[in-house]
Amino acid sequence: MSKISEKTKILLKNDIMSILHEASLKPLYTIAIADELRRDNEFTLKLLLELKDQNLVEEIKKGKRGDYLARRKWRIPPKVRERIDII
Repeated sequence: MSKISEKTKILLKNDIMSILHEASLKPLYTIAIADELRRDNEFTLKLLLELKDQNLVEEIKKGKRGDYLARRKWRIPPKVRERIDII
């Protein structure tokens, strides 16, 4: 497997933020984001977790019927969305 440079990872993280911003307030599953990026789920999840550690995205853990066990949903938190909209 080839290594992905840090520059490419940063560009992919920017793409993830763009995808989530376009989705407005609707949270997206990891698979939907991976499909948009044309990357596998595990790599996309790794990037999403890095963005979560930086407080740029948040994971939705509860749905209408309870906790999500196997699948994860993601969205941009309102505070980050406000900063993006100002720019």
